[in-house]
Amino acid sequence: MSLYFLELALGLLFIASLVGLASGRRAYYVTLLASFPLLVSAVEGLNGISGEIIPFLPTTVRVDSISALFLLVTAFITLALSLYLLSYGVKGNEKFMAMATNMALLSVVLFLVTDNLERLTLAYELFAVFTAAMVLASETRGSRKATWRYLVLTQVFGIIPLLMATGLAYGAVGDLHHLTFHGLREDLENLPVKPVFLLVLFLSASLVRSGAFPFHVWVPRVYRSLPSPFVPVFLLGEILGVYMLLRVVHFVLPAGEAFGYTVAFLGTVTAFATLYSFREIRLKRKFAYHSVMDVGIAYFALGSSLVLKGSFLGTVALLGALLHLLYQTLYKSAFFFGLGAIEHYGEEPNICSMRKLLKGHVIALLVTLSVFSMAGVPPLSAFVSKWLIYTASMGTTNVLLWLMVVTVAFLGIFPLASIVQVRRINRLICKREVEREEVPFLIRAVTGTVSLVSFLVAVFPFILLPWLTGSLEELGYPLPESASHLFLGSPGSFIALITLVTMTFIGWKIGKMPTERVSELLLIFYNMGDILRFTADYFLSVGKDFYLKRILPIIKVVPRHEVPIIKDYDDALDYPVRHLDEAMFMPLIRAVERLARWGRSRNPDMNALMGGFAIAMAILIILLGVFA
Repeated sequence: MSLYFLELALGLLFIASLVGLASGRRAYYVTLLASFPLLVSAVEGLNGISGEIIPFLPTTVRVDSISALFLLVTAFITLALSLYLLSYGVKGNEKFMAMATNMALLSVVLFLVTDNLERLTLAYELFAVFTAAMVLASETRGSRKATWRYLVLTQVFGIIPLLMATGLAYGAVGDLHHLTFHGLREDLENLPVKPVFLLVLFLSASLVRSGAFPFHVWVPRVYRSLPSPFVPVFLLGEILGVYMLLRVVHFVLPAGEAFGYTVAFLGTVTAFATLYSFREIRLKRKFAYHSVMDVGIAYFALGSSLVLKGSFLGTVALLGALLHLLYQTLYKSAFFFGLGAIEHYGEEPNICSMRKLLKGHVIALLVTLSVFSMAGVPPLSAFVSKWLIYTASMGTTNVLLWLMVVTVAFLGIFPLASIVQVRRINRLICKREVEREEVPFLIRAVTGTVSLVSFLVAVFPFILLPWLTGSLEELGYPLPESASHLFLGSPGSFIALITLVTMTFIGWKIGKMPTERVSELLLIFYNMGDILRFTADYFLSVGKDFYLKRILPIIKVVPRHEVPIIKDYDDALDYPVRHLDEAMFMPLIRAVERLARWGRSRNPDMNALMGGFAIAMAILIILLGVFA
């Protein structure tokens, strides 16, 4: 019966995508129906679900407590999103947006429930393609550039590493049908490479999927281009990346302390993104940087759990990472649903239009709670999860973890400071309001409900605690006896509590300072960011010169005396490809060139885009299969 509900949910989401192509907004009625069997599947997944679904594309399913928890959040967001969009006026290609949204949600479900590495890679790719189609179908300013950057990053640093990992895993398992996480764990000794190589491949795919450093550059552009109510779909994608790495490092591949330090360090560096929120008056980009910080904190917690693996503090760090992922999906979804009330009437969400955010409504308080939850104000969502994350690192004598957690705690000042800054500027220069009747009931109801849920699950953590602790039983980690044991069972918990309260107070004070003064304080960090950007540009320039001067003469017929005059990739297109590459790669090259020409056109053909991209990816996969 459990598999029946799961198949029903997938089938309804697929039908909703077809209905979307035909009638646009009406598809969300079917999406609403799909959320109910999805909720049932998530609840039943607590006791475990396994088997095969999708007869024409057999997919091994294994749902345990961890994946069931993420499935529950997905079902809740699907329910809220479908209700919200029934009243929201979509700006852009409504039909393609409805189709792509439902297919992206279907991909999320497949990603969470599958136990087959090949199907996991397929779900990852489907999510990347259809979320890119969502951005493109929004038809906003800069959407084409955002789509192009997002696609390039997810394909080069996401799908290709996953294809390589799947191929190596197949070499170890030797059977496509049994290419599961469990099968790979049992046949690790047959791997042609060391397991750490697979860890690096999965890490790359996870980082780019989550929008973490160094692949975080797509997040502000995509959030800026996408209508606000659709951002929660990308928030689900962010937690998918962390979920995949968590699943691999704790349940499949042996990950040592060195890998844990690497993940924790990348998470710490990712958290620096919150500093750039002070430069933004556009709320979607401002909170996109805060979103990147939340992802960084989750990766820091995951890395800390690997360093402290097997100890009680390791369990605390892992539970903190899980809670932070779930909380940040809820409170940020509530906030972007609130911004959708502004966009519904054709306005750009910025510091001044914030005054139009549900002014005079009761749920304005709930949206404010969601915003302060992100800032870690006691006793709201991010405060609870950060308490656990800080407790794990501050309860040790590990100098490296202390350095990183102090850095993360320092950066935790700035979300609240940024929010107070918005309120201060809003009161000074913004006077406009919106009447209560102008906001549709469903938009108000959904925004308030999601905000209320994000508040309740934080203030009453025992709601999710049994679910979370039960999900870690098979790992053999020491488990907390109660909520008090979890939050107060280590001396580091009191240090973490004092740190969080202190950072909240400092953040409130900094937020009240003039923006120019804050920018002066952050100048050193901005300079560090510029140095990193210039360094990255330098290496990209060196790589381009190496390709044009060394690689290009090999794969194309370029006279020696003409090599110095080739300055860019566009110049290289004028030269013919050598015969070997003509036979092997020219179809893919032509597909990319056609896609580039389409990107410069004013009237994109969505069918041509999706068809051409599918053909290009099929050719790439075939070529990789031939070489394997």
